[in-house]
Amino acid sequence: MSYDIRIAVKVAGAEDVFADIAKPERSSPTYNLRDMFVACMDWDYEQGVYYKVSEVYPKIERGIYELTYNEEAYKKYNPSNGWGSTTSALSALISLKECIDEIENPDDWKQPTTLPKDLIYMAW
Repeated sequence: MSYDIRIAVKVAGAEDVFADIAKPERSSPTYNLRDMFVACMDWDYEQGVYYKVSEVYPKIERGIYELTYNEEAYKKYNPSNGWGSTTSALSALISLKECIDEIENPDDWKQPTTLPKDLIYMAW
């Protein structure tokens, strides 16, 4: 089993209703990486809950930093069944950050408007 990471916005006039607007390229990291994600981001998230990206973004950056510069400390979380690794966790977090950055500052002329982080949500 794996996550289904998605980026969304709140639907106007509806409480707790979200519309998915994007998915990171690596949107389905294995559940086996949960302990590693929790440890490297210092964030005990819940699956299926939408979190404000403005609050989550620093945690994503922390996870990328930790897995890049302190990889050895997180290898103990590599799943024993071989499904997932520090490398695949890092790839998932980088992909998530890049997806958020693209929404906030699009390069694509088809999406001329930007969305600030405080209007964007993400769910695992």
